[in-house]
Amino acid sequence: MQPTTNNNRSTPAQLRSKLGTYLTGVAIGFILLGAIYYQKHRATQRYNAEKAAQQSGMETANDQPATPATESTP
Repeated sequence: MQPTTNNNRSTPAQLRSKLGTYLTGVAIGFILLGAIYYQKHRATQRYNAEKAAQQSGMETANDQPATPATESTP
């Protein structure tokens, strides 16, 4: 009968394997977080561009002089 040497320690190969798995998970997590924040940033830019276009459209419409067809008659 062989003596059990299971003292809850990993061999160097097991440690490298576990460390590689952990670091791969961390890298995937950061990639996902980066993708989420990038999409959020692009959506915010798109929203701000649309908002600015609407505001500039309103300003140009208000700055134009009234045409004879839209002027009120006394």
